[in-house]
Amino acid sequence: MRSLDAAQALAERDGFAVLDVRDPDAFAAGHLARSGHLPLADLTARRGELPARDTAVLVIGADGVHARLAAEQLEALGYARTAWLDGDPVLSLRDHFERSPAAPLWRPSPFLVDALAHLPDPRSGQKRVLDLAAGAGRESVFLALRGYQGGAWDHDRGPLERAQAMALHHGVTIETCVRDLEIRDPRLPVASHDVVMVFRFLHRPLFPRIAQAVAPGGWVVYETYLEGQERFGRPKHPRFLLHQGELPGHFPGFEIVRYEERTPDEGPMLARLLARRPNDSSGRERAP
Repeated sequence: MRSLDAAQALAERDGFAVLDVRDPDAFAAGHLARSGHLPLADLTARRGELPARDTAVLVIGADGVHARLAAEQLEALGYARTAWLDGDPVLSLRDHFERSPAAPLWRPSPFLVDALAHLPDPRSGQKRVLDLAAGAGRESVFLALRGYQGGAWDHDRGPLERAQAMALHHGVTIETCVRDLEIRDPRLPVASHDVVMVFRFLHRPLFPRIAQAVAPGGWVVYETYLEGQERFGRPKHPRFLLHQGELPGHFPGFEIVRYEERTPDEGPMLARLLARRPNDSSGRERAP
């Protein structure tokens, strides 16, 4: 962590995600352009709205002490590149303030952003999404903001509650369900969702259930770790790591629109699949 004065903050701000942790009234009265906003008291509870942990974050508080406290909380959450404004921003940055809405600092998986162009347009009618092992729900909220009816399932109630809070904060709603997806029969609905998506989760016995949950003409968006990821961190156990070329074979009968394996030298090792379940020409459901 390091402190910056106002001149340094202005000179370097393009290299940071700017997080303003002042109270809502102070933020509404003026803030730096492209600032995200999370009050200090909400920082841990709403951590799903923070950027990726490898992001450099500049914290602006009511004063230097306030900003440093927030920076320390970020460091405890795993943010290694944090800085804070040492001083009162109203006194030192007021000439650079604006009153625009808070910028979202969180991002969904880039693969989902790329896949969006292929997914059915919710303006043509209600489109249902099922996000399995949803965690903090970034992908669910991302699609809900674009008009999809989102459902997020996870075994852990805490992240789902944070996902619901994030959705409400952004003016949308998602349906959540606490469900252990590793039990023998997790009771996934059959042929009921236009998009079923899974990110950073692998339980091989679940693959047939995922395929069956996709409605005819619907889509699977799947991204998770490949073998070799154990060199860079979690997960390490082979049952949580795909073999090279394995993922498409779990969706027989689906049209594979995009498949890629990313193996950069610095990690992470990922397989990414975008696949469509065909429609039966007679309009009847087709077995996956």
